[in-house]
Amino acid sequence: MGSIARGGTGAARPPWRGRRRTLVMLTVATLVAGACSAATGASGGSPSSPAAATTSSVSAAAPTSPTQTLVQVTGQGAAALVKAACANDTHEVLLRTWHGIMPGRSGDISMIPKFPNFVNSGLSHATPYDYTQNVPIFIYGPGFVRPGVYTKPVYLTDIAPTEGALLKFPFNAPDGSAQTQALLPASQRPLPRLVVTLVWDSGGNDVLDTWQQDTPYLNSLRSRGAWFTHASVGASPSNTPPGHSEIGTGAFPMHNGFVDDFVRIGDRIAQPTDMGPGLLVLPTLGDLYDRAMHNRPLVGIVATLSSHVMMMSHGSFWQGGDRDLALTRQFGGAVTSGLEAPKWVLSQSLRPYYTFPAYANSLPPLSSYTRQIDALDGKLDGLWRGSSIQQLKGGFDTPARTPFQTKLVETVIQREGFGKDAVPDLLYLNYKAIDTIGHLFSLNSPEMSDTVSIQDQALRQLVGFLNQTVGAGKWVMTLTADHGTQYSPAVSGAFLIDVGRLEKAINAQFDHDGDKIPLIEKLRPTQIWLDPQELARNHVTAVDISHFILGLTQAQTIASGSVPNPATAGDPVFASVLPTAMFSQLPCLPEAQQAP
Repeated sequence: MGSIARGGTGAARPPWRGRRRTLVMLTVATLVAGACSAATGASGGSPSSPAAATTSSVSAAAPTSPTQTLVQVTGQGAAALVKAACANDTHEVLLRTWHGIMPGRSGDISMIPKFPNFVNSGLSHATPYDYTQNVPIFIYGPGFVRPGVYTKPVYLTDIAPTEGALLKFPFNAPDGSAQTQALLPASQRPLPRLVVTLVWDSGGNDVLDTWQQDTPYLNSLRSRGAWFTHASVGASPSNTPPGHSEIGTGAFPMHNGFVDDFVRIGDRIAQPTDMGPGLLVLPTLGDLYDRAMHNRPLVGIVATLSSHVMMMSHGSFWQGGDRDLALTRQFGGAVTSGLEAPKWVLSQSLRPYYTFPAYANSLPPLSSYTRQIDALDGKLDGLWRGSSIQQLKGGFDTPARTPFQTKLVETVIQREGFGKDAVPDLLYLNYKAIDTIGHLFSLNSPEMSDTVSIQDQALRQLVGFLNQTVGAGKWVMTLTADHGTQYSPAVSGAFLIDVGRLEKAINAQFDHDGDKIPLIEKLRPTQIWLDPQELARNHVTAVDISHFILGLTQAQTIASGSVPNPATAGDPVFASVLPTAMFSQLPCLPEAQQAP
């Protein structure tokens, strides 16, 4: 079984890399337009030489919304907050947190629970610690990849430039670099007909290590591909939008703008794709490569959530782009990013910029695949591991969704013609079952064992299908995860900080003006957005609130109706809490101090 580790204790410790910075005080719309026009000089290349298509250097911009007033970084306790952060958190943990902060988008307060505690909103995996940060990066492609085990620390941000190198297309990523040591020399390899980016959502290294016996096929492929042993998300929170945006842009959220499942846009808190793809402020590999090739490549994604689409492209939203193919399952206007529909859909906000194939929902239904799940216990009784399959959204919240999706992936490849000609195509895939089961049952559950096993079976089927349809030796696949999965608290010993109790405690302490306007605009597992006007009306600062949160104990944050352990009831639950604007004041984080 995999061991649970905090940051900087034997897992991936990628060194901080120097990065280009251009501080642009612009609105999101102006920034996107500027980034588009900056790349319009890219010229198309022939299918035999896409390197002829050049890209502009992608600048790392950190815009601040002109309507957002940053909370005041003053007040009693500021020095104590700095001292606690440097004393209680490793450099790696603080660096990951800083990588995830964009002023004006991120919350006003950042919270880092004491390891292995977490703010619980359904077995949250949003942490800066190794067990949710360390992920697999595996590149498979005979004739393109130099097989081996690579121990150099890498990030998700290295995937896009490495795939650019496979395409012989230079992609200048703000925070990533092409890992060409894992590729055959360019002169010795042709162009692949298809590059597949496969995300096992939430399938971090601890998941694969714990259930290694359930991935015999992936294990058999390792010796034939490039396996990176020290790969990391590199930014906190470790959840879906940040991870996928890193994969696509080669930039951390501090530069691409996807800082969490929610972001601040002007005077509202919204999901980052609620208004279309424009809130991703940097171009993806798919954006620049497709346009440089005059939109001749096929570019598509079969995924789950709207934010997954952003590892692919901006579609026609991006100047010169076309409507790339996109399929998801997220309800439009969902109040949470994880609210999914069993049928294939595309949200209203994304529909104008992408193509949704009408045949997606004409394939065999999900119920065609639940029999395999039902039979895992040796009898057909409508139950999976004792749970009613019908009550698990008719099997949607079971591993049955994996073969259901694989059938659609095969159909899309065949009907759209991915990998059929000499122009390299891009296909992005997100499989969500590991994440869903992790939230429901945890990393350590027998349900997770089943889920990982069926995901491995789907990998075998997909590789065989690609060899038959595209041709062996004509395609490349990068397999990774956007983050890891939460351990069962019974295994990790974590204290679950109840999100409701935490919010009530803050309001009870500071919101006394009686105007019924919430002091807290949004509270997430790693950050809090505050109403600056309400702060002023209550004569309180973000430093005051941070200092209060830092002192909260298990007894004060345990779920209502639960009884804390008397031996630990008085233990503080957070390692550090401080206003996000204070990261540049941390003497133990020189990278933030040196940033322009």
